[in-house]
Amino acid sequence: MTHNCIEKPLSRLQALLKKKGSSIIHTSELARADREILVQHHWLEEIIRGWYLAIRPDLEKGDSTAWYANFWDFLNSYLGHNYGLEYCLSAECSLDVHVGSTTIPKQVIVMAQNGSGSPIQLPFDTSLLVYADPQRLPLFRETVRGLQVMPLAYAICKVSPAYFQLSSDDAKIALQLFHDPSELLHVLVENRFKNAAGRLIGAYRALNNAEMGDAIKKGLKDIGVNVQETNPFAREIPVSSYRAYSSPYVARVHALWEELRPVVLAHFPAPPGIPSDIKKYLKSITETYVQDAYNSLLIEGYRVTENIIQKVREAKWHPEHDITDRQHYDALAARGYYEAFLEVKDSVEKIIRDGNSGLIVTKDLPRWYQKLFHPLVQSGILSASDLFGYRRQQVYIRSSRHTPPPKEALSAAMETLFQLLQEEEHPAVRAILGHFIFVYIHPYMDGNGRMGRFLMNAMLASGGYPWTIIHVARRDEYMSALERASVERDILPFVTFVASEMQLSTVTGIHLA
Repeated sequence: MTHNCIEKPLSRLQALLKKKGSSIIHTSELARADREILVQHHWLEEIIRGWYLAIRPDLEKGDSTAWYANFWDFLNSYLGHNYGLEYCLSAECSLDVHVGSTTIPKQVIVMAQNGSGSPIQLPFDTSLLVYADPQRLPLFRETVRGLQVMPLAYAICKVSPAYFQLSSDDAKIALQLFHDPSELLHVLVENRFKNAAGRLIGAYRALNNAEMGDAIKKGLKDIGVNVQETNPFAREIPVSSYRAYSSPYVARVHALWEELRPVVLAHFPAPPGIPSDIKKYLKSITETYVQDAYNSLLIEGYRVTENIIQKVREAKWHPEHDITDRQHYDALAARGYYEAFLEVKDSVEKIIRDGNSGLIVTKDLPRWYQKLFHPLVQSGILSASDLFGYRRQQVYIRSSRHTPPPKEALSAAMETLFQLLQEEEHPAVRAILGHFIFVYIHPYMDGNGRMGRFLMNAMLASGGYPWTIIHVARRDEYMSALERASVERDILPFVTFVASEMQLSTVTGIHLA
């Protein structure tokens, strides 16, 4: 097939994508001849019969990133095309949307005016099940992410008891989004949800919010309804004190910290203690630089050598005069890493001298990021404005079922992370959960992995632990551990991974004399 044969179909596809603002294509939107050529040249990939996903032809076989990035968009397009507005996500799936679940679900269940009730198999072990239930289709629905969902109060009343056991974090977040009982009472009374009322009262009591539970119970008793209170959670929910939230993403960060903290405390080595010889400790950090930069940059896919790293470190790199240096993107990344490393090292010194590591990192982290990308601004690749604030677009992590929070949630989520870092007493928790939740939020368009590792090491220093290199040879294990923590809420593999990398470090922890 000649280049000319693909040029016009590709041009028409790009025009369609621009007009739609979506990568999901229905068979009716492109001529058959165009579709066949675009599929043959890997610009389109069939999702199910009649539906296609626009992709890049260089996408590696088995890479799920494009599908996960467009999963919700496909549901929006498919359900709207087939059912208009006459459908609704199940109570459980509605809650997933309301609470800002960051994990792509294995299956989405939908009720509609008609439906086969058989699962529709979608890429990468995901599926959609639409079943006919016109009598129970909720009269009142809300549009969230372009999807028809049950209102939050109705959904939390409708979910099965199993939801509180299988998705306890999400149930907890949903309950914490209510600031008073009136909306819940309205739904409970209007729909005569007596069993659901007992579950909600017991759930709030389990979350240390007896006031909300008592208010629901009293409201029902006042109209002559007595309910049997039950705790729907299968296990004790870690809650230090009850908080009501306006953002599900803030609630999620708090929930992750509370749930995962005990695992870190139980399985990470005890801190050596603040080093008495600060100069010796800082010197040991400097000695790790070449290996740390080499591994950290390779993990992110940069093609760097120790020679490039030494060149930029020793000021033998001159982009203002040497066009080769100016055009060498990997050298720009290496230079940025060096400048950021120096800033982090300064922060570590302040942490050791002053002690308030959370507050110091809160103030200093934006400057680390600015230094990391300063060479790209100097070279004209980035605008100076890109050095400030958080990302302004949605990002997706390659082949991950975890979708970072939307841009609107970043400021509040990061403020919450910084608050938790400042309040946390144990340095290992600050290091492990600081790194994990930072990359979970993914606040920047680029540099999140490097920044997360800088944050981890600054917090390790606050307990006298050695600077720890994450080796590129163990990249798959590292990414798998982060994925498991993000999707399954299992932080143990990441805890043990970092502990083992710390043992492999060439730096020895310095103890108090």
